[in-house]
Amino acid sequence: MIQVEDLAKRYGTVVAVDGLSFRVERGETFALIGPNGAGKTTTLKMLLGLARPDRGRIRLGREGLAPDDPRARHDVGYVPQRTEFPHARTVAEVLGFFAALRGLPPGAVPRALERVRLTSHAARRARELSGGYLQRLSLGQALLGDPALLVLDEPTASLDPEATWEFRTLVEQLQREGKTILLCSHLLSEVERVADRVLILVEGRCGALERLDDLRARQANATRLEIELEGPASHAIEVLTRLDLSPERTGERRLSLDSPNGRALEALEALRMAGVPIHSFELQRPTLEEIFLRVVRGGAHAQS
Repeated sequence: MIQVEDLAKRYGTVVAVDGLSFRVERGETFALIGPNGAGKTTTLKMLLGLARPDRGRIRLGREGLAPDDPRARHDVGYVPQRTEFPHARTVAEVLGFFAALRGLPPGAVPRALERVRLTSHAARRARELSGGYLQRLSLGQALLGDPALLVLDEPTASLDPEATWEFRTLVEQLQREGKTILLCSHLLSEVERVADRVLILVEGRCGALERLDDLRARQANATRLEIELEGPASHAIEVLTRLDLSPERTGERRLSLDSPNGRALEALEALRMAGVPIHSFELQRPTLEEIFLRVVRGGAHAQS
């Protein structure tokens, strides 16, 4: 649905995007993340035909067309971080205006209202809507032509937790319908609920490209068990070493060991059976953000 090859863009002496390549498959939810200044906005502008790349190629939609091709634009729905609508217009009038611009039949408006759960708010004026309902309206206008590809640019950045949850619920419904979604964010925690794959941009380049399932598996494998004992650690070290674990003494009565794939329970049970008194223990698991940052800092450039 999206094919990006060797994309590059400069603004004077500033390199915004440098040799970026990736693919988004039909029906996939693909997240583009990275810190401020990483090149996310520039990449989106080129994907949407709002900026021309200095080098590289982009193909979009069902037919693999260039972003500046009008037929490609009909296949893409865009939801920006913040949208301004005419305050005096009602919700239905706003969608009717965008539908007329695109030459869509009148029936497109009630269908869009229903999809974003705004049917009961159709007669309300835009100025009366909360931030969460305004984002639903923005999503509704993006869905008017039933595009195959949705581009969401920080759609929950300015929303409260309840509105964020409601918007994500709508996105999950669109996933079940088979929509292809490109989600742009600066936080992995914002996308881990819905994304299939995540690409992190670092200084305009691909820092890492991974499946969320692989990140979660890496998270489980990075689990560490911290143990505080009632007495000296020497006996506990002997017991754990016999299990082919490699405990690290972090104090007179403290141990730390890697414990992937449920081995923490095995270690604790072995210590109990050996009569080693345990004062306390803690299972530490890194966040997905920490795992992803380790991949980036390690120089990974996986292209999957």
